[in-house]
Amino acid sequence: MAKWSRFIISHVILDSSIFNVLHFLLKRIDRRYFLMGILNSSILMKDKYDVVIIGAGLGALTAGALLAKRGIELLIIEQNYIPGGACTSFKREDRIFDSGAALFFGFGKEGFHPERILMNSLQEELEVIPREAFFRLNFEGKIITFHKDINKFIEELKKSFPEVQEQLEKFYDYLMNFYENNIKGHEMLTSPSELTIKDKLKMLFENPKRAMNMRRLLKMSAKDIMAPYIKSKRLIEFFDMLCSSYIYCIAEETPAILALTTFTDNHAGGSYYIAGSAQTYSNTLEKAIEKNGGTILYRNKVKKILFDGKKANGILLSDGTIIKAKKIISGTTVWNLYNDLIPDDLLSKKQKNWVNSLENTYPAMVLHIAVEKSVFPPDTSPVEYYVSDSSNIDMGDITMYIPTMDDHSLAPQDEHILTVFSPAPDQSWPSPNDPEYQSEDYYQSKKKQADLIIDEIEKRIPNFRKGIRMLLIASPSTIERYTLKNEGCVGGPKQSIGQDLSNRLHAKTEWKNLYACGDSTTMGMGLPAVTVSGFAVANILLREFHKEIYKENPILKDQVSSIKSKKSYLIPDLKNVTLENVKLIARLCQHCQDAPCMANCPARIDIPNFIRRIEAGNFIGATRIIRETNPLSEICGTICSPDRLCQKHCYRNTFAKEPVPIQSLHKWISSYTANDGWSNYYSEENDKNIAVIGAGPAGLTCAYFLARLGYKINLFEKCENIGGILLNCIEKKLIEKEVVEKEISFMVSKGIKIITNREISDEEELFELEKKYDAIFLTAPLSLPDEIKNHQKITLGGRWYSENSDQYEIVESVRDGRKAAQTIHKKLNNLREKFKLD
Repeated sequence: MAKWSRFIISHVILDSSIFNVLHFLLKRIDRRYFLMGILNSSILMKDKYDVVIIGAGLGALTAGALLAKRGIELLIIEQNYIPGGACTSFKREDRIFDSGAALFFGFGKEGFHPERILMNSLQEELEVIPREAFFRLNFEGKIITFHKDINKFIEELKKSFPEVQEQLEKFYDYLMNFYENNIKGHEMLTSPSELTIKDKLKMLFENPKRAMNMRRLLKMSAKDIMAPYIKSKRLIEFFDMLCSSYIYCIAEETPAILALTTFTDNHAGGSYYIAGSAQTYSNTLEKAIEKNGGTILYRNKVKKILFDGKKANGILLSDGTIIKAKKIISGTTVWNLYNDLIPDDLLSKKQKNWVNSLENTYPAMVLHIAVEKSVFPPDTSPVEYYVSDSSNIDMGDITMYIPTMDDHSLAPQDEHILTVFSPAPDQSWPSPNDPEYQSEDYYQSKKKQADLIIDEIEKRIPNFRKGIRMLLIASPSTIERYTLKNEGCVGGPKQSIGQDLSNRLHAKTEWKNLYACGDSTTMGMGLPAVTVSGFAVANILLREFHKEIYKENPILKDQVSSIKSKKSYLIPDLKNVTLENVKLIARLCQHCQDAPCMANCPARIDIPNFIRRIEAGNFIGATRIIRETNPLSEICGTICSPDRLCQKHCYRNTFAKEPVPIQSLHKWISSYTANDGWSNYYSEENDKNIAVIGAGPAGLTCAYFLARLGYKINLFEKCENIGGILLNCIEKKLIEKEVVEKEISFMVSKGIKIITNREISDEEELFELEKKYDAIFLTAPLSLPDEIKNHQKITLGGRWYSENSDQYEIVESVRDGRKAAQTIHKKLNNLREKFKLD
């Protein structure tokens, strides 16, 4: 069949009149011929998965982790360089700042606790720091502490509103009575829109009164349930403000069910901070995904979802790569999904009008600040909420998260780290794609808004500005750049009446095989909500794949543990990396986005991300991400020149005495994970034969990646043993023989035939090989005329074809071997690249 394909390609003129016929024939004559892996600059991945997930926000990560745990083959594609969406953190000079999420619900043993269920389902350990209070509110001269204990909180309210104590008591009696009889114990791991008819009938017959109460509540607003009890204008304004802080709507807009649940269940489960930063949680989900065989591709953006009629069947990346999938989950916003990812001709006028009618939440300014501890009053709360005008949501509403009140590992001992949010509803900010973005005017606008926010803080904390040691300003443009949240808004569509619950995007969309999760879907915003959205879509797909769904089952061991606080971080001894100290050493990495260490690694190893995985205890994921660009991982971890390459350019050199010990971490993790650190994915074998001449590092690397892509490789070596310069390193005692043998044996273990004592010494022999093979990679030194060097079938690479052979590093051989594999793969699949065949 492959011969017929090549005959058609060779003898038919590819004009537009016959292209469809060619496409039709190739799809049916030789479908398997084109089903091969994809080798890009960072990983080797399949070209078809059970599930492809767009985005790595918490809803998407939750769905991915749950599906991977059940053995579903999946790929997550994320345009950012780290996982988590709004639940991420970044480092600056050993300070850890939370990018967005910094107050967490859903980890308690009481009340609604989907995060605890998730960690237990995945069997992943997580430390959290419980809070006695959610936050402290500064409101019209009053200070109200939102205690976890609801009775203490009600007493706080009664002190602040002494003239309406009876109204408060009656309202909270109603709230708690409704909660106890209708909500408590009835929490679900799916969204209401995804309940089956059987589920709905079961709920109705088990408790008809509750079903009717809940149905009635769905038609009411928060203001409606307040009306019989709350008469005071000041108290109404207070609950307006409370709805705004929790749900981003005033009481008249807020669905009653959301308000009632929020006002009650939060007090049952309590609030938490995730020990180690928000990123710890996202890293844990990433670990669960990779441990169970899932793949995450960072720094790549999905351009379009592909369809066969109205059935989703793949995605197109911005670089032109096509990846097929049985099921696709969108973890992005509803606007990005409808306006960008779904082809316009598949959208009806009604669908377009609906999505563009949805009102967004408000955009926000976020300040990341390091401040001297001495500036803060002794009674400062870990979360301070300042409201200047209770009648409006504006920049005077400031939420100040201070995680270092509990987690002392995030900053130097004499500093507090702050993440400060301020709404920016009436401000104009450019899109990250606009020319104005990052212009001088843009930076001046950021500074101006930051100064106004700091002025508001100084009204409560005198000398705050003087205590600032570091200030980083994120505008709505920044939020949009890193999270793709439209216009830099804090969430998906506003959870107001009319675009709440079932009026939002469902987990099962209107297109076959296309699903959705995240804060645009039924459950809306917040960590518990997006977690449930992940459970909902995962369980839908598990049913369709005929796998066991997730429920809250009794567990042998609770994976979530509470600690009172986290100790300060102390730099360990860097001379000897061990299992006991490796995560602490990895903590030194600042996780740079545009990392100079990575830019100066010839193999382009994703250094910040493999070290971030080590810090998270994701050892297998760390090694695999190294080996995706450098299979000679442990060898290069031993024989390399970090002082000339990665470590010389480490960002840590700009503020500390020494760089991150990248090479030591590289060597340790490669050795520790052993065979588990290798990918087990090999494409199905195809009919292409490739000759690799020279079995040094470049030839071995090229052969390894091409074998994983399904090619049949003959590896020629003039000597008795393979390894090339690596054998010299053994002789010079630069590396142990066992290390070299171990890595080489794994690389050549599948799809590679080794032919030793066979030297290709001249162009005549090369031409003889050219007749037998579809491609040749030549890494052995030969003096060749230009017409051979430029021959379509021949690719040159390695030390002898470099411009700096005297200073040529082994890691550079690895780079050249991998590049050669990419080049050969592209040449042999140029028809697919050109015409996007599936």
